[in-house]
Amino acid sequence: MGSIRRNTAVDHLPVRLIMSLALIAAIVSILCGASGWMRTFLAEQQIEYQCRQLEASLRTMVQSGATRDVDDPLAAEGAKRVQQFTVPASVVFLSFGGNPDPTNQGWFTSELLGHGAAIFYKVQGGSTRVLWFPEESFRFREGLCVDSHWTLHESGHSFIIHQGGKYELIFEHVEKNHENFILIHQTDDIE
Repeated sequence: MGSIRRNTAVDHLPVRLIMSLALIAAIVSILCGASGWMRTFLAEQQIEYQCRQLEASLRTMVQSGATRDVDDPLAAEGAKRVQQFTVPASVVFLSFGGNPDPTNQGWFTSELLGHGAAIFYKVQGGSTRVLWFPEESFRFREGLCVDSHWTLHESGHSFIIHQGGKYELIFEHVEKNHENFILIHQTDDIE
């Protein structure tokens, strides 16, 4: 009887080995799936954190009240903030003023949404996220350089970043036709 038990135990070893390998494979596949979700989550959190820092900085800028008339090339500078963004490589877009992909089909547009008082962003594997701001003080517009002078596009455009990297953006409190806007452009040598 003792020899029968020993043989039964030996017969169970391959079954236990296969069950252990299957369990390890299941755990590894769960961790791989979760790591993709975690990368998306962390990239979204990184962008949102930087946008919230920008929001705090722009609130103080807007409260200062100093604006520049974009139609007057000799006007004094408006209040400015320089903000550095480290955008993750997985970004699909980061947009100030409008949703560049309203249909979610990859057809990008620079049209403004409402008064342009929002920041939209999307990373690969995630959905479009939006941060809304008060329309009376946050009206984002892309800057256009004309004769070494930053002004607004006539029709108004949102400022869009389509790829990851480090960006240094200038946000200036400006005025056009007695309406206040936040003009956005990348840093350059133009003063």
